[in-house]
This record gives sequence, structure tokens and C-alpha cells, in this order.
Amino acid sequence: MDGDPGRVLVLSAPVGEGHVAAARALATRMRALWPQAEVREVEGTGRGGPRRDRFLRSSYAVTMRLAPGLYGLGYDLLVRHPRFAELCKAVAAARLGRALAPLVEAEHPDLVVSTYPMISGGLAWLRRRGRLAARTVAVVTDVAVHPFWVWRDVDETWTLLPASRTQASGIAPGADVRVAPPAVDPRFRPGDRAGTREALGLRRDAFVVLVTGGSLAFGGLGSVVDAVLAGDDGAGQVQAVVLCGRNTRLKARLDARGLPAERLTTVGWTGRVPDLLTAADLVLTTAGGMIATEALAVGTPVLFAAPIPGHGRAGAQMTADAGLALVCPRPADVTGAVRRLRADEAERERLARHAAEFGRADLDTELAALAARMG
Repeated sequence: MDGDPGRVLVLSAPVGEGHVAAARALATRMRALWPQAEVREVEGTGRGGPRRDRFLRSSYAVTMRLAPGLYGLGYDLLVRHPRFAELCKAVAAARLGRALAPLVEAEHPDLVVSTYPMISGGLAWLRRRGRLAARTVAVVTDVAVHPFWVWRDVDETWTLLPASRTQASGIAPGADVRVAPPAVDPRFRPGDRAGTREALGLRRDAFVVLVTGGSLAFGGLGSVVDAVLAGDDGAGQVQAVVLCGRNTRLKARLDARGLPAERLTTVGWTGRVPDLLTAADLVLTTAGGMIATEALAVGTPVLFAAPIPGHGRAGAQMTADAGLALVCPRPADVTGAVRRLRADEAERERLARHAAEFGRADLDTELAALAARMG
């Protein structure tokens, strides 16, 4: 198409797989849509990034596995005390801005897109100091928008739901906040459930529940799996498929139960997540974030099971309020929801219909509109 941006930087950080997955999806779509553009992906937080990235990644993983309540307290502190949040943002933005400056100066991009909140802050810091002329876009990968996601000096902030946009606008009045389609890989689209199940070796006659806690598989998935399997009332109708991600210990613990594969199947790190989402009757997640968005893009109903504190709980409730998911705070609620959805085809179809409506939004159209706004 005419008017392709000449040089594009897509920035993310390897702190949880969702930020990186969104960046890769955007870059893939940009290269197809803008064949004349030079699109470069950078996964890192700039100069000195490897050490910083390792610290951010490991501290996030340890906190979510051992003390998720601390993460929730931090989220609540930022949301409830805007002045404190602004102070924290100013410190982080300055550090990241200085770290990103050499990359930006070397690349001279026309467009910079960020899928990681602290990187977006660094871009805002550079813009305020006249060191970044490129158009900047912050892509929010969570439904719930915490203060680090929104920066007035970023040209555009893309959010997932109207409620997300309202939340973001309240954090940074005057910021250009838009509702945009989810940044998911083109492979996440509605498909043939029966055929995909056969290809994966899953039962065609079962109620298949895909259980996930994100790339790190946190959120007490062992008890969640118990709650899912209890939802078939001993009839053997439910098949739990657990995405263990990088959590090899969880996979070993679940495999040690010795349950037959037609009742419990575990999957390690895999590139077949789009197929697994297509094959499932229901996606159950403790993490939210990208996996929930990807499930909705496929058109598969989503259930949040004891979502993680902070943005996880907030985002789960906002998604449910939009009619796109159910929230189950306790294991007993999970069991009840699995029983109800297994028996109530009309409710499953309602959730699937709302998910499909959400998934029909066209990211390519939004990217084309972005190019047009750039002139």
C-alpha cells in the first residue's frame, strides 16, 4: 500500500510471554500490510537491558509463584494513590528513556510501537525532551489498565475494551486513548473444532477444558485441575488439557497422578496454542492477559479461575462485565461453572457468540488507519 511507514520499531520486554507475543503479532501483520517498510522487533529495555530484563523477569516470576498478594498490593497502591504512581512513573521513565536513547538515535524510526508499559514510559520521556520525533503507540495487552500503561506524551494508547479506554483516560486526562482490536497472531481465528481435536488426539465426545496459568503456569493449577475434573460428576465427560508452559515441575506433578490421557492431558511449552484453543469447549485461565485475548479471538468461551491479584482480578471482572467471560473466585465455583456450561448449550453458545464478535475486530484495518494518520 502507498504511504507505508519507512522504518518501524516494535518494542517489548521478555517479562511474561504476553508482551512479546503481542509485539511479534504486530510485527507480522505490519510486514504483510506494509511490504515496503523496514520493521524491526527488539525484545529488551535498551542499554544495559539484559541484566535489567533478567531482574524484571525473575522478580515477576518469583512474586507470582510465591507471594502473588504482594503484586496485588502494589497494583492497588498505584491505582489508589495517583501522586505516588506519578512519582514512580517519573523515575522509571527517566531510566528507560536513557536506556532506549541509543537505539532510537541509531534507528531513526518513523513509528515506534511498545507493548511493555515501562518502555512506553521511556518513549514518553524521550518525546518530552525532543529526542524522539517518531509517532509513538502504546499497545495495552491487559484489559485492566494500571498507571504505568498510560503516558500523555505517547501519541496513541490502544486499549481492548471501552471500559479499558475509560480507565486509561482517567489515569492520564488528555491522552489519545483508543479501543483497538487485540494484537494477536493471525493464527488465532475461528477454526474447525472437531477436525482440530482429531489432529491433536483429543476426545471428540468430551467436554474439553483447556487450563492455563500463562507462560509460567502460576495460580495453583493443581487445585484448579481438581475442580475442573470434579465438574463431570464422575461421568468421565470432562477432559482437562493443561498448558504447563515453562513450569516443568507442575507438568511432572500432574503426570505423576497417573490419570488416563482421556481425563487429563498435560502439554509443555508448545507452538500449537492456536490449535488447542480451537479444540477446547472452554478456556480456563488464572492469568488472563494474552491467553484470554487469544481465546476470545478464536471464539472460545473464557472462564477466569481465582484470577491473580491486581490487574488479573480487575481485568477478569471487566471482561465479565462486557459479557465476554465468567469469573470463578473459588474452586467450588469452577466446578459449578464446568457442570453448568457442560449441560447448558445455550449459555456456551452465548459466550462463544460474544467472543466471536470481539474477535471479528480487524487489526489490519486499525494499522492501515494508523498509517493514514501518519500522513
